[in-house]
Amino acid sequence: MVCVCLLTGIASNTYAQKKLPAELRAQAALHKNDTAGVEPLRQLSLQLQATRPDSALMYAQQGLELARKFSFKKGEADCMNRLGVVLWKNGKYDQALSFLLNSLKIREEINDRLGILKSLSDIGIVYSDQLDNVKALSYHFKAKAVAVELHETARLGIILANIGNCYIKLNKVDSALNYEMQAYAIKQTLKDTATMPNTLSILGDINYKMGHTALALDYYRVSVNYATKTNDKNSLADSYNSIAELYKQTGVPDSCIYYATLALNAAKTAMYPEGIFHASNLLTSVYRGKNDHLELQYLKASIAAKDSMFNAEKIKQIQTLSFNEAARQEEIAEEKHREEEARIVNLQLVGIAVFIPTFFLIVLLLSKSRTHRKVIEFMSVLALLLAFEFLTLFIHPFVQRISNHLPVLELVILVCLASVLVPFHHKLTHFMHERLVHGHKPNHPAAPAPQPEKKAVKTHAARRKPAQG
Repeated sequence: MVCVCLLTGIASNTYAQKKLPAELRAQAALHKNDTAGVEPLRQLSLQLQATRPDSALMYAQQGLELARKFSFKKGEADCMNRLGVVLWKNGKYDQALSFLLNSLKIREEINDRLGILKSLSDIGIVYSDQLDNVKALSYHFKAKAVAVELHETARLGIILANIGNCYIKLNKVDSALNYEMQAYAIKQTLKDTATMPNTLSILGDINYKMGHTALALDYYRVSVNYATKTNDKNSLADSYNSIAELYKQTGVPDSCIYYATLALNAAKTAMYPEGIFHASNLLTSVYRGKNDHLELQYLKASIAAKDSMFNAEKIKQIQTLSFNEAARQEEIAEEKHREEEARIVNLQLVGIAVFIPTFFLIVLLLSKSRTHRKVIEFMSVLALLLAFEFLTLFIHPFVQRISNHLPVLELVILVCLASVLVPFHHKLTHFMHERLVHGHKPNHPAAPAPQPEKKAVKTHAARRKPAQG
C-alpha cells in the first residue's frame, strides 16, 4: 500500500512538472507581443534550470529581448538576473556576474527593493564560488538588511544559510554554525523543502570541521533525501561530494569512490562545473598510484572543469567587473552624501525663511507695546540685516551657476545686485526707523503739565520818616 501511494505521488508530481511548463509556454505564446509574456518566459527558465539548463538559458534570453522591446525595465532586470543565475550554475562566472551586476543597477534605478535583495544575494553567491568570501559576505549582509526591511522571512533564511557557508569557507566555525542554525530554524518553520538540502549539507560541513563525523554524515544523508525528492541535482552533487570527502579522510576508499561517482553523475546531468571539478578531483586522488588509466581520465575531467571556471581571461573579466561595480557603488554613496548635505542646507534655508518673517512680526508687535525705543530700533535694524543677508545667501548659488564659478563674472553680477539692493536697504531702513521707532510710545509715566509761573509779590515794610521837630 505504501509503495502504491509513493508511486502515485511520484506520478502526480511528474504530471505537475510536465503540466506547468506547458501552461507557461501557452501563456508566453499568447502574450508574445506584449510585456505580459516576459514573466512566463522567466518562469519557464526557472522551471527548466535544473534539468535542461540550455533551454533555461534560451527562455531567459527570449524574456530579456521581449522586455527590452517594450522598455519594460522590471522585466529586463528580472530576466537578466535569471540569465545570471543559469550561467552561474553552469560555471560561467564572468558572464553571470556581468548580468547580475547590470540587473542590480536597473533595480536600483527603479527602486525595486525585492529585486535588489535577489540581485545582492545572487552576486554574493557568485563571489563565494570564486573563493572571494569576504566580498561575498559584504553582498550577503546588504541582502540581509533588505530582507529584514521587507519582512521576507523565506529569503532571509536563504541569505543566512549563504552567510554561514561563507564563514565555514573562511574557517570561522562558530559564526558559520550560528548563522546556519538560524537559517535551519526559519526553513523548518516555513517547511521550505526546496532550499533545505543546501542548509543541511552546510551543517554537515560545519559538524565535520568540529570533529562530529557521525552527526555530519547524518546531515549529509538527510540533505540527499531532500534533494532527491526535489530533483535538485546541484545539491545532490554537493552532498555526495561531501560524503565522499568524509570517507576519504576516514580511510574508506571504496565508499569514497562510490559517492564521488554519484556526485560526478549528478553534476554532469546538471552541467554543474564546480560539482564535476570536486568529484573528479576526489576520484583522481583515490586512483592515484592504483589505476593510471582512471587517474588520468579523472584528472583531465578535473582540469577541464577547473579551466571552465577559473581560467585567466575569466578571472580578469571578473576583476574588471568587480572594479567597475565598486566604482559605481562609490558614486552612489557620494551622491547620497551630496543629497543628504543638500537636504540639510535646504532645511536650514526653510528654517531661516520662516524665522525672518516671524522676527519682523515680533518687532511690529513690540513697536505697539511699551518697549524701550532703543530696543525697537536695534531689533528693526537686525531684522532688515537678516532679511537682506538671507536674500544674498539664497541667490549666491544661482550667481555661481550663472558665472560658472568664474571670479570676475561672479564679482560683476554681485556688484550689479548690490547696486539695486543697497539703496533699497537704505530706504527700507529709513521707513522702519520712521514708522516703528519714531511712531513708538515710550514706556514711562507722562510728565506733569507745566504750571504757569506765578509772579512773586514783594512786600516792603513801611519806613517811617523821623518826625521833624
